[in-house]
Amino acid sequence: MDKISNSNILYVLILICLLSFSHFIYESIPGQEGSITLLSTQFGYEVKGLHGFVGKITKDNINEEEWNFSGKFNFPNQLYFYLGKNVSISETYPEEVVISFYVYPSRIGEFLFPRNKEKDVQFKIKASNDAQFKVLF
Repeated sequence: MDKISNSNILYVLILICLLSFSHFIYESIPGQEGSITLLSTQFGYEVKGLHGFVGKITKDNINEEEWNFSGKFNFPNQLYFYLGKNVSISETYPEEVVISFYVYPSRIGEFLFPRNKEKDVQFKIKASNDAQFKVLF
């Protein structure tokens, strides 16, 4: 069985430390609101935001109960990670829908893994046709 040299262990530990603390190096503004614009060709909205995000909030038919949210992050390197989302719908009319995306960014990845990374996001939201949307990154 091969033994791992002390220098290899040291390199692995340094890499783990860099990855663990790389989000402190990144200058992000938590809760930054994305831009939402009305679509002219379909019932819904286009969404643009941080981390190269482009997406849509649409309904195929006005009589449907659910909105379709689909989009894609275009991260600048392989060490960015999509951690999930939170959808909050107020009980008022029209509903206020707040969609929050959680992303783990990394500037260290620009040097270690500079290739872009894409992540698709799709889900449904049950809200009225008059719902007001806000997307946070």
